[in-house]
Amino acid sequence: MSGLRLKIITPNGIYLDKEVEYVNTQTVAGDMTIYSRHASIVSTLKIGVVKYATDKGIQYVHVHRGLLRVNQNQVLILSQWLYLVDEKGKKTGEKF
Repeated sequence: MSGLRLKIITPNGIYLDKEVEYVNTQTVAGDMTIYSRHASIVSTLKIGVVKYATDKGIQYVHVHRGLLRVNQNQVLILSQWLYLVDEKGKKTGEKF
């Protein structure tokens, strides 16, 4: 693995805390793909899909706005709520 840690948190708790290959997300500044050793940033997330790759394949999560912080090989996403989706954006899981 790349050493990039993804942590996704909602008011219901920690949804994910896992090492990933990359994270792709939609911010107000545009679409962004984050790899290990990415520059530190803070941005606002749009309503959209967060895509990330793990050793088990590519995963998709729909987030309802939020904040993104990248710092020292950690990606932190704070969102009001989220749910799992497939690669076409179709809901496949319960709201978290």
